Amino acid sequence: MTVTVNKEEVRIFKGATAKHAVLRYILMTKGDVSKLDSIKIYDSKGHLIGDDAPLREGQAITFCI
Repeated sequence: MTVTVNKEEVRIFKGATAKHAVLRYILMTKGDVSKLDSIKIYDSKGHLIGDDAPLREGQAITFCI
C-alpha cells in the first residue's frame, strides 16, 4: 500500500503503523534512524497521532524529530 510521509510517497505493507511508514521514509532518504523513538507524528489535519496508529491506503502523515 502507498502512503505519503512528509510529502513523499512511501510503499509499506498492509497493516503497517505510522512508525513503520516513518522508518521506511527515513531509510529511503538515508536519514538517521537513531532518533526514531523520539519522533512526533501528525496526521494530515495536524493532529498528533501515536506511532502505533494503523495506516490506510492513501493516508498522509508528517513527522518531526
